[in-house]
Amino acid sequence: MTTAMLASVLAALVLGFVAIFQILLAIGLPLGKAAWGGTHRVLPPHLRVASALSSLLLGLAIWIVLARTDVVRIPWQPSSVRAGTWVVFSFLTLNTVGNFASKSRLERALMTPVTFVCAACLLVVALSSYP
Repeated sequence: MTTAMLASVLAALVLGFVAIFQILLAIGLPLGKAAWGGTHRVLPPHLRVASALSSLLLGLAIWIVLARTDVVRIPWQPSSVRAGTWVVFSFLTLNTVGNFASKSRLERALMTPVTFVCAACLLVVALSSYP
């Protein structure tokens, strides 16, 4: 197993946990202090919808990152998967900055390292020599 493949699997696992966290937020569990700026203990309806949509996008990101290293197959052109990997990397990098700037101490402490690790893994994957 290559370094890029290990990075893609690690990123997929962490993104999977974040997707589950977003689903828990969407169904109304009182975890809001660790997300979306930490303003709400239980998210209001519009942020619940945003969390549900986030979980779907995270699922797509998992598929893309695993496809980039041929862990899973995807019916897209390799150039699309490469571009998608860079898009996910860019999103996670911006997300890391947002988490770091959050007013919520809990969000800064929990989510900043999570998104940083994912972004670093995505960079390794994006720079890999896979097709």
